[in-house]
Amino acid sequence: MSTRLHLREYQPTPATATRLQDFRQGADQLNHQLLPTIRQFQSDGRSASFGNVVGSFSLPSGDVVEVAPKVSSEGWTTGVIHLLSEETRLAVTGSQHSRPSDGKNDLTAALALEYARRLERALRKDGPMMVYERRHEAGRKWRGRLDVTTWARTSTLDPTRFPMGHDELSVLNDFTRAMSVVAGLLGRSAAGGEAASRLRRLQNAVIPGSPVPSFINPSVAHRRLPAQWASYLPAWDIAAPIIRSQSVVGDPGRATGLEVAVEPWRLLETLLERSLAAVAAVDADLRVQPKSTFPLLADCVDTQMAGGGRFPRAVEPDGVLRHTDGRVLATFEAKYSNRPKREHVFQALATAAALTSPTAFLLYPWAESPRRFSVTGFHGHPLSLVTIGVDLFSYRRGESDQKVAAQVRSLMSTK
Repeated sequence: MSTRLHLREYQPTPATATRLQDFRQGADQLNHQLLPTIRQFQSDGRSASFGNVVGSFSLPSGDVVEVAPKVSSEGWTTGVIHLLSEETRLAVTGSQHSRPSDGKNDLTAALALEYARRLERALRKDGPMMVYERRHEAGRKWRGRLDVTTWARTSTLDPTRFPMGHDELSVLNDFTRAMSVVAGLLGRSAAGGEAASRLRRLQNAVIPGSPVPSFINPSVAHRRLPAQWASYLPAWDIAAPIIRSQSVVGDPGRATGLEVAVEPWRLLETLLERSLAAVAAVDADLRVQPKSTFPLLADCVDTQMAGGGRFPRAVEPDGVLRHTDGRVLATFEAKYSNRPKREHVFQALATAAALTSPTAFLLYPWAESPRRFSVTGFHGHPLSLVTIGVDLFSYRRGESDQKVAAQVRSLMSTK
């Protein structure tokens, strides 16, 4: 019988040699799906720990690892779900056993319940999504555009049978098929019979009058929803990352449910992006700089002759606010850590100096009042360093964005 192992980020847990091998193989699968920028698995040969990952994932043995955030927060799964976007990478693995009835701190069960809420809300508001789909058929009655190449190849046998293509407005399209399949997958992962029943109903409601699909084209996850169906975007923010996990979606019959894990460092960046957008939205003189690299070092003649090799020469801030005339107002670095570190300070100051920014911000995932430090030796660029604790796992979309935005505006205006 499979076991669920409850761990916390970065806390070592004793493990046998067999279990360590199981952990390593599970970590390899996580790396393949999440492509993390920070290492997620560490072992000293007697114990192991997972970091920069929260949620659950299956091991080759069939057991399941559940990892809670290192920053303790009640109901952290809701914060994670509110930070999901269409671009979020999820690690999705199949699960062959039932999950506990209490899904309060179970990311997969919470994700299933939230997906049901969002999809129900969209269906109540706008009804089933209808999209023009290209249909191909052959018949004697003229409908649509003739496929001349196919007709020329077959006309000698039956010249009055016309292969044609036409656009048809239909509820059975790539998007609704995908949302139906995801509802079925999450329904098998939902905690409690009521949530599972809701998702089974939605599996049919999203494609009324059509059979439940068993296969979808994974490429639909990279397409944008039609603008007129914006009410479905919140549900699509959950569905799209799951669909990109082709190994699960392409063969849904083998697993009774899903396990879902996410890289929290990326979520902190998402919070920063939304907060900066909220700052710029109320000030016509400000804009958010798209993420890019900026030069910090330039080669001298002697280093060029010596072949400088691979040496870090640029900085890439997590966020930049500029005036419309191009002047930088502030630079931002998001650090998923449980404490401030020297390298965080040095990186933030060097980045601000490279962009001649008067203020450098450091965002951390725990709850803490902002702190401001005067900077010496940089000739006013930067003039100050500010740290903000954003309480990542208590995040609520809209409300938290405005709260952080208000702090940023206040701290930038303080002299």
